[in-house]
Amino acid sequence: MKDLLDTPTERDLPPGEAARMRAELMTSVRRPRRRTAVRLGIATMATAAAVVAGMAMVPNDEEVRHLAMSSSELSPTLHQAVEQCLEWNAQMERLPLSMDDLAVAAEQDHQGVALFMTDTGYFTCEVSMQPRQEISGGATGERVWPQRAWLPGSIQRLLLMSTEADGGDVAVTGRVSARVQRLVLEHGDGKTTTARLVNGVFGLLTGDASVTRDAELVSYDAAGVEIDRRLLFRPSDEFDHCYVDSSGNLVYGKPEADCRPAEPWGR
Repeated sequence: MKDLLDTPTERDLPPGEAARMRAELMTSVRRPRRRTAVRLGIATMATAAAVVAGMAMVPNDEEVRHLAMSSSELSPTLHQAVEQCLEWNAQMERLPLSMDDLAVAAEQDHQGVALFMTDTGYFTCEVSMQPRQEISGGATGERVWPQRAWLPGSIQRLLLMSTEADGGDVAVTGRVSARVQRLVLEHGDGKTTTARLVNGVFGLLTGDASVTRDAELVSYDAAGVEIDRRLLFRPSDEFDHCYVDSSGNLVYGKPEADCRPAEPWGR
């Protein structure tokens, strides 16, 4: 049985219709208020929950088979996933991208995640290439990103994928300030997944469906002191509060009397 979001197989469509429908599906993946990317079902494409930026190993973490910090470090399967991301970006007409813009990518089993950064914007996606299934995934990005130099506090989530509405198997990408030296996802059931932090970007893949609606992202400084704790399944902080830069200029949110300080992103 096909998922409701799946397009018909290409052989059942009139000439050119498959490409048009695929492009429309990809274009529909807009960043909603929660910045939770929509999982897609696309002809010739599969289901996933993925990882980005890699993961440091802790007892409850799943093993990430391959972590890449540049296009030269990609395994053949991860290279395929990254190429799929670039294809989706082109279909969505988000921003000019190439392999040289890859900030980090990682894979586990048949799942991959990539985060691309440019001087003006970003694009991030999750790809699943399960055997004998169509490739699927989700993506989001910004062509023009005026807030690129600033974060709403110490952490900013850019992509959240989940197999359930508020839980299941999740993949997350984002950015952190220089203060953050460790970032952990507490699943809400006693398990944890630790993200690898690389040049101000992060990502994680849980590898199982144990994440609950009470899951929290917890960041720590170099001394192990907790900096921030926030629910994973909630609107990003830039929608909850206002943030100003070091000159007092509004960067995120609506003007209020008690705006919080935005933190610089130094990548």
